[in-house]
Amino acid sequence: MKQYELKWLRHGQQRPYGDSYYDCEIHTTEEMSDEEILAITKETGRLPYEQWKNHKTMDEYFRGYYTIEKTDYGYLYKGVYPYDD
Repeated sequence: MKQYELKWLRHGQQRPYGDSYYDCEIHTTEEMSDEEILAITKETGRLPYEQWKNHKTMDEYFRGYYTIEKTDYGYLYKGVYPYDD
C-alpha cells in the first residue's frame, strides 16, 4: 500500500449558483497514476480536462473535469463540477 497524506484546499461550492471546486494536495514520495489519485480522493467520474474541453454532449459537460500536476511534495489534484440546477 502506498504512503500518502491528503490535504484538501477547497471542497465544494464557493458561492451560491457557482461551480463546485475540489483541490487537494497529495503528499507522497511515491509515483501514482491518475487512476490511483482519483480513487484516493474519491473523485471518480470526472473527465481529464483535455477531453472535457472538447465535450460533445451535455452529459460530458456536466461530468466535470480534473487536472493532476506533479509537484515537489507529490501531486496537486484539481476537479471542477459545473453548476446545474
